[in-house]
Amino acid sequence: MPYRLAGFADEISTDIQVQMDHLIENGVLFNALRGANNKNVMDFEDFQIPLTKTQFQNRGIKFSCIGSPLGKVKITDPFEKEMDRLKIACKRAKQFETKVIRIFSFYLPEGDDPANHKDEVIRRIKAMADYAKTEGLNLIHENEAGIFGNTADRCVQIFEGVNAPNLMAAFDFANFAHEGEDPLAAWPKLKKWVKDFHIKDWSKDAKQTVPAGKGDGKMREILKDAFANNWAGMLTLEPHLTNTDGFKELNGGQRFKAAAEALKGILAEVGAK
Repeated sequence: MPYRLAGFADEISTDIQVQMDHLIENGVLFNALRGANNKNVMDFEDFQIPLTKTQFQNRGIKFSCIGSPLGKVKITDPFEKEMDRLKIACKRAKQFETKVIRIFSFYLPEGDDPANHKDEVIRRIKAMADYAKTEGLNLIHENEAGIFGNTADRCVQIFEGVNAPNLMAAFDFANFAHEGEDPLAAWPKLKKWVKDFHIKDWSKDAKQTVPAGKGDGKMREILKDAFANNWAGMLTLEPHLTNTDGFKELNGGQRFKAAAEALKGILAEVGAK
């Protein structure tokens, strides 16, 4: 199966037409829908939804996921509000004809031992996965910086604790490196759950996001192993190069192109088809 490229197109521009032009230019035929026209997908007006969907589909672009901010709140915040937002995300997934919603695993009180919150994190994510299952949808958990699941071991605790086939992983190389984790050590622990790679890299020395393969994300080694073992999922470009040396002066389209070309270079090196 040929590899599939997606992108968080809102990093290109807030303008949908510009987003589409640059996705197509770089051979990216899936949009990880997070935002457009200065609005998060969760906040779209009713009239925006069919219009946005039709515009992308008329250009041959589908939607890989709803890039929701679910779980990017404090673990001490009331959970009912997140469940209400999950219902909106599920509605958006159906409206945009995708089966996937991205989620996170909650920010912890500063200085607290994460172990004190493990059971509550698992309880909440299990409730979210259970609801998504009733809607015929899948959740992918991203190892965001600062949340409970910011390390490989705690990600494993989530996946094993929830034990739901519709909960999978979005493996973010840069976020692991940023949090002091070795992505290459994280990979074998998580590989059976990984359905999406978030393509950005992190340089520990420069303390900034960098193009794929230019940092400490061990992207070549991990992708080589993934494709050698018939991994089939989504490669989602999330450049985050706005504050990176040498890229600050470029526009979103130029930064996205640089990110796409860096990834394609690695894919060619590892023999991905």
